Amino acid sequence: MFVAVVSDKPELRENFCKMVGKENSKDDLALYSADVQGRKIWLVDPLHYPEKIQPLLYSLSMADLVVFLVDGLSPKVGELLVAINSMKLERGIIVSNVALPVAGTVVEKYEKVTDLTAAKEKVLATNASAGGETLLGMIHKTSNVKSLGNVANGALKSGKIKKDDKLFVLPSGKDFEIRSIHVDSSEKEEISAVSGFEVSYKGDLVERGLLVPIRHDFQIEKIVNGRFTKSPFFKDELKGKIYAYSNMQFVEGSVTDNDLTLVEPLAFEKGETMLVVDASNQKLRIAGVFQSKW
Repeated sequence: MFVAVVSDKPELRENFCKMVGKENSKDDLALYSADVQGRKIWLVDPLHYPEKIQPLLYSLSMADLVVFLVDGLSPKVGELLVAINSMKLERGIIVSNVALPVAGTVVEKYEKVTDLTAAKEKVLATNASAGGETLLGMIHKTSNVKSLGNVANGALKSGKIKKDDKLFVLPSGKDFEIRSIHVDSSEKEEISAVSGFEVSYKGDLVERGLLVPIRHDFQIEKIVNGRFTKSPFFKDELKGKIYAYSNMQFVEGSVTDNDLTLVEPLAFEKGETMLVVDASNQKLRIAGVFQSKW
């Protein structure tokens, strides 16, 4: 299970993650893990939030559960609320002693506790929903390791991956052949969702993105037709460049009521909802959502 730990206070996120698990890796995301009765729980800290919006969106894309830590109201707490609601993340825990304006949002459904210890107990008692059968992985980091070659780390949200599988990385469309799979330094022949993965692979070093079968339902386009819905909390006019965000992809472009026009291709499914982000806005960076046509 993947748990996104979100707060406008980095020290709160770090404290909670260290209460629950041990640190595994740190770049723009910090990952912690805990073993509970044969289950592995991954906690994801969007390390450079609130300075940068991207780590927050990456962590929410990976999440099966959200832990929302609030010790006071602030503009960035409002931004977190808008992000969680826009991405429709309905499973979560709020840790707060203050009243939050959550009516009408998915966060209204979250369990409420007042301290970190109670939140930890609830996280450890929660099981992830079973993933579907169709392979979908999210690659959050790649590197070249001397003894293994190219290595990718990510979250397997549904399906299975096996040694020697031939897959694709989107939106680049690059080939990806799995040479070996490692979990906690042990080599595996196969792993199933929901799980973290570290695989060595044959192919070029890739960027963040989606890991999918050769036959898949994703479209890869620079122009996406659909409908833009501005957030009621976003009060400014959208002028100049925006970014579209979906599944580890953060792509520059522009938006109208009916079109996203992007400088690089983006992989999406028909009817998918993407975030429209104004990264330079000082008050709220989530401008709204864009739903592609069915």
